[in-house]
Amino acid sequence: MKVSGWIAMLIVGVVTTLAVPAAFAASSPPGSVEGFSCVPTVEGPIPATDASKPYTAVLQYDLPAGWADEEYFVSCSAPTISYKTTVIVRKPVNPRQASGIVAVDPLHSAGLWGMMTLLQPYWVNHGDVHIGVVASSGPLETFVKPSNPARYGSLSLPTAPEAANEVLAGVGAVLHQHPESLLGDIKFKDAILGGWSQTAVVTRTFISSPQGSGTVNGKPVYDGYFPGQAAVGSSGGAQVQAVPETHVPVMELQGERELLVTMQVYGTLGYRRRDSATYRLYEVAAMSHVNNEPGNPVAAFGRSVTCEWPPGATPSAFSQTQMWDMAFDNLTKWITNGTAPPRAPRIKLEADGKTVVRDAQGNAVGGVRSVYVDVPTATLMPTSLAPGGVLSNPCAYLGYQLDFSPDTLQRLYGSRNNYVKKVAKEVNALVKDRFLLPAAAQEQVAAARDSAILS
Repeated sequence: MKVSGWIAMLIVGVVTTLAVPAAFAASSPPGSVEGFSCVPTVEGPIPATDASKPYTAVLQYDLPAGWADEEYFVSCSAPTISYKTTVIVRKPVNPRQASGIVAVDPLHSAGLWGMMTLLQPYWVNHGDVHIGVVASSGPLETFVKPSNPARYGSLSLPTAPEAANEVLAGVGAVLHQHPESLLGDIKFKDAILGGWSQTAVVTRTFISSPQGSGTVNGKPVYDGYFPGQAAVGSSGGAQVQAVPETHVPVMELQGERELLVTMQVYGTLGYRRRDSATYRLYEVAAMSHVNNEPGNPVAAFGRSVTCEWPPGATPSAFSQTQMWDMAFDNLTKWITNGTAPPRAPRIKLEADGKTVVRDAQGNAVGGVRSVYVDVPTATLMPTSLAPGGVLSNPCAYLGYQLDFSPDTLQRLYGSRNNYVKKVAKEVNALVKDRFLLPAAAQEQVAAARDSAILS
């Protein structure tokens, strides 16, 4: 996993060409494409050799056993736009192990696959395919082309803002018209466009764009959207607007950190809106932007910076990935069988409309709940101060916690056995309400049993 350049970016062979059906070309049949320029031509898979390998993203998960990476070039030549870029498909080697769900993940401006860094273990367990799309000229020129100039020298993306929307619409259209060009023998069912942080902003922008309203053969180019934790404190102001109504399900995930920073920077929570027949917003109490989970690639970022914490503070133990797994699982069920996700309350604010209401232990009230705030052993703060007391990147992404004293734990739970029982009761309720997956509930109970709480 590559880490170099991550902090700075947050602060600021022989080619085999498939026989391409007519619908793949820019000259798609009249009426087949609405709202975007073309269904791109697909070239590949591009051979990978020891001397010429596909791009490896920053903080990229290793390739799981029984899975394969394949790279394809997609291109469009139309009066309105011309481009050629790369997509990298991570899929099960055995097509029968694939679920048919495809997660489309634009390359982050820091050179990483945002959703992959948080969801790969879930995808592997469920057989969901990942398609990483280099949709913007910035990461193409900064990361991809320099990684292998010979392999990627022919790639080019316009710098115009709408270029990313065109590329993403094109990939969605390919999946719906000719999925075999990217998936081989895997039976395609549904495509979800999503992202984390900056690429959640890309996803929100696409949803609001003409291309996001586009269709291929009369159907939406994506079957659902998953914008997760848009970096509203550092990426400009447009993304704090509410996501518009759509014809397909949208699951928007925001942590308490995003709420706090959005409020500080813009003075309002413009992303908030009512849930609807096609929209859910999950604001997760105590969740930071970057986790400290062992084995998760994102945690490498937190270990690389030093922030100003109160005496006795330690990195937040909150499990960001369990919340992402739950939300993505609810979204896929919504798309595939029409099971609407539960609605969640918003994080509660004081009468001033700006200050988060906190309980007696200092944790946020409202929002999506967890054992971390409902059976707490610490006060969790989802954002940090840089040295000197300035709320800014990169420390604003990191959370910390202040562990309770033994006396406080004794007052709250009385005994270790009672603490474990309360954890078990809480996670069972969360599973029943569909705010936690069963496997995560088992992990939480095991962690409580293995902890040193009141031991």
